[in-house]
Amino acid sequence: MLAVALAGCGGGGGTTTAVPDKAADAEILNGVLARELAAARAYERMLPRLQGSDLAMARRFRAQEQEHADAIMRALRGLGAEAEPTEEEIEAEGLRARADVLGFLYEIESVSIGDGLRAIANLTAQRSLLGSIVANQAQHLVLLRRALGARPLETVPEAFENGAAPPPGKE
Repeated sequence: MLAVALAGCGGGGGTTTAVPDKAADAEILNGVLARELAAARAYERMLPRLQGSDLAMARRFRAQEQEHADAIMRALRGLGAEAEPTEEEIEAEGLRARADVLGFLYEIESVSIGDGLRAIANLTAQRSLLGSIVANQAQHLVLLRRALGARPLETVPEAFENGAAPPPGKE
């Protein structure tokens, strides 16, 4: 019965579907791609500074950032556009302590969430792809909060996670 009720909600039949603006979407996706590639490189640089479960987590997150980038490149090809991300580098100088490295990774994810949400608001297509990426990055925040010492309930994201919440201990 629930499936039937949900099937009738929100979906088809309307004539208000936006016409995709492929050039604008390609520009937006290239901006997100630049960020994802920069995040993957930043994670790679942080790996030697971590160990144990922190290292395993960062490796997985780095791999997922690359998967995000690969999916965006496929989306660009689907639009008939080239992947032309501007070179972006995320600076990280003098990070030695575990908490500093994890805090840096937390900031990468936070900024990526905010950038992703702004991109979704301006896309005419590929919104579900970016929505999935932003959701994954919010999951990263949960685990980074835990690694930074937050208690279990403090790791739960806000109802509308936007990447603005400071890392634990920095409120």
